[in-house]
Amino acid sequence: MKTFRLVSLFLLPAEKKGIASYRVPLQEGLIINREERDKSWLIEAVLPQSEEETFRRKMETQEQMVLEVIITDTHNDPALMTGLVRRIVPLEQRISVMFDAVMAAGKDDVSNLILEQLIEEGYSGHDMLSEFYERKQDQGKWSKEAAARIYKQLESAEN
Repeated sequence: MKTFRLVSLFLLPAEKKGIASYRVPLQEGLIINREERDKSWLIEAVLPQSEEETFRRKMETQEQMVLEVIITDTHNDPALMTGLVRRIVPLEQRISVMFDAVMAAGKDDVSNLILEQLIEEGYSGHDMLSEFYERKQDQGKWSKEAAARIYKQLESAEN
């Protein structure tokens, strides 16, 4: 197993108007790669008590979520995971929320998504490269695009 510091956590819920983005007010956190299981991760996020209701509902309904996580350093590329709330542990003035998660998309998947769209739009050569670098800067937009695809895959798997 490998353990990393969790530095950023976003929920990317599917809503009627598309994919939303909710920054989880992370106070501290860890993410553990459980190498004995294929692509399986355990996430622990220490949050303000005010977040308990939100995550308790998600745990009780076993809502499958798309999570955007950044580990180790805020300058790292985010990864997208799908996960469920496993447990909520009350602490003195905070709560610990534990998620079981699997890797759904990494930086290569987001890059591929951008390239696919550029090809569909007819870009090539130097123009494609320039536009790729520009679009890569808007990580939030592309995380939402990838999350929409992930929700479609989850929906297909349920049916």
